[in-house]
Amino acid sequence: MAEKTFPAMGCEVVVAGADAPGVKAIRRLFADRDRAFSRFRPESELNAVNRAAGRPTVVSAAFAAMLERSLAIAAETDGLVDPTVGGALEALGYTRDFALMGDDPAPADPPRQAPGWERVGLSGRVLSMPAGCALDLNGVVKSATVDDAVALLAGDGFVSAGGDLAVRGPAVVSLPDGGAVAVVRGGIATSGSGKRRWRRAGVMHHHLVDPATGRSAETPWEAVTASGVTCVAADVAARAGFLAGAGGPDRLDRWGIPGRFVALDGAIVVNDAWAAMLGEPVCT
Repeated sequence: MAEKTFPAMGCEVVVAGADAPGVKAIRRLFADRDRAFSRFRPESELNAVNRAAGRPTVVSAAFAAMLERSLAIAAETDGLVDPTVGGALEALGYTRDFALMGDDPAPADPPRQAPGWERVGLSGRVLSMPAGCALDLNGVVKSATVDDAVALLAGDGFVSAGGDLAVRGPAVVSLPDGGAVAVVRGGIATSGSGKRRWRRAGVMHHHLVDPATGRSAETPWEAVTASGVTCVAADVAARAGFLAGAGGPDRLDRWGIPGRFVALDGAIVVNDAWAAMLGEPVCT
């Protein structure tokens, strides 16, 4: 199956199973979403919305739909995956495309606790959020775009972007720290602190923020992989499993989501749902 690659949303996008018009349509989809939702484009709708924080703002239908989805995810994850962490990421120094970042001798700003998704109001296309609140929708936008892109395939294939992948027909996917699984439908996603890391004044930070502290999350996991009926579902579960710390495997089991956890010491932990998915004995 021929593969095409292109850069988008700060990562490499891989498309398999698309003809030339299909690849063009998928590239356009990623470009349109990036123009609307990037934190690193001053002209994006996201940045216009963040600059207007503190007063009611009318947003586009596409923006309202993505934000509504992000707020529902925040509620479902008990606030672990919170779209109001944009200010926290800025305070930590994540203010430009990751490819342009490097070690910085200047210290990070004081941590900014996320205002909280509950303080964001959306009525139709009218958005209200407190002054100083900054949204970051990138995680949901990227995985949703992967899902929407795979729907553009005429036949079997897959679309991946960073650690997010959705399939149309079976595909073999490599796992962090070795191994592989065959994904036959839906999506699979990996979240972790190994790639998007940077150092400021000698202190290491990563992009997965604990909304309660505004700091890079402290967790026993290097990476979490989750499987879902969609790429969005898999990505949300992977991030929530990572941010939930030691309770991540049990939390994903309560949701019925298969999860594979790579610990900081390299140990591999799978939850019961993952073991059942692969037909392995489940230890109790």
